[in-house]
This record gives sequence, structure tokens and C-alpha cells, in this order.
Amino acid sequence: MNTFEKALLRYLTAEQLAAIQKTKIGIGGAGGLGSHVATILTRSGFRQFEILDKDIVEASNLNRQNYTLADIGKPKVTCLRNILLSINPDIDLAIHQQEWTKETAAGLFQTCEIMVEAFDQASFKIDFVEYYRTRAPYVVSGNGMAGFDVKTELITRKVGNVFIIGDGITDISDGHPPLAPRVIECAAKMAKIIFQLTFPS
Repeated sequence: MNTFEKALLRYLTAEQLAAIQKTKIGIGGAGGLGSHVATILTRSGFRQFEILDKDIVEASNLNRQNYTLADIGKPKVTCLRNILLSINPDIDLAIHQQEWTKETAAGLFQTCEIMVEAFDQASFKIDFVEYYRTRAPYVVSGNGMAGFDVKTELITRKVGNVFIIGDGITDISDGHPPLAPRVIECAAKMAKIIFQLTFPS
């Protein structure tokens, strides 16, 4: 147990930390939602991750994604791995720099207990949730968190084993820009659900 994990025992019991650490999280998408969910969970003691994203970091990502100027031009999954390892060097992390489709899904996320849908394209979001809702115990998805002057609150809806966080309405195609406040709020709510699903009662 490293220094970071020993410090967590100020806030968690040994049993609680063990339960968190044995739970494997799969994350599809390492952008605004995925990068923040992974970071929050790592800071909370999670240490087993499998993360997929095909993209590289662009300057236009920095307003809401957990990256810096030094990351521009590099694969998101590689940059996110470095961030997570800087928090806890003992995490167990598999990364995939590739596109996810139903046709390429075989062999991915096979041992993950909680799946996180964090894509920004509606078609990928739907396909990912539909694919894993019958293949994983839980799926947590973000849907509708764009803009900054939006009156609708981000809520959590549960459909079977799927948790959907967002307002379910706002989209960048409707003129709502993707900005940090609501994107990070959604990511935090997603991480909270995951924490509650894992945390022993």
C-alpha cells in the first residue's frame, strides 16, 4: 500500500477501500466526461480501469477536459494514464487508442463491473449503452450537460441497470457550447453513482 492509499484510510475503513479497489471500471471516451470521471474515481481509491478513446488532445478540448497545453497532439488515453499514475502509481490500467463500435467491441471491457459511457456522439452513446447493459452489471451514462445558462438541472434517471445523468435535452448542435461547469458537474455526479454502487453499505 503506497502513501496515497495509506492516506485514504483516514477517510475510509480498510474494508471499504478493499471493496473499491477490487471493482474494475470500464470507460468509453476520455474527453470531458471520461477524463474527469477517471480522475475523481482514482482520487477516491479506485485502481482498476480500462479506458478507450481514439482521439488526440486538441486546444479546443482544454476548456472542459482534464488536459493541459503540454498534452496537445498526444493521445488522450496516454495523457489520462499519466494523470492517473501521478495520483496513484499502483493503479492497474489498460488503455486502447481506437474507435469503439459494436463490431470492434469483442475482447474489450470483458471483466469490467461498471461501464461508463462518456462519448460525445449520440450514435456511439446509444450503441455503447445498449451493448453493455446486458453484458455488465451496471452502466453509467452522461446525456445533456452542455451550455452555461441552461435552467434545467442535471438529474439521475435509472432504467434497469443503467444510470443516466444529465438534463437529457441540451446538445452542442442546439447552440449550447460544451463548457467546464456543467460537464464537470455531470462527471462528478457519474462518479458519485459509481462510488455508491461500489461502496459497501
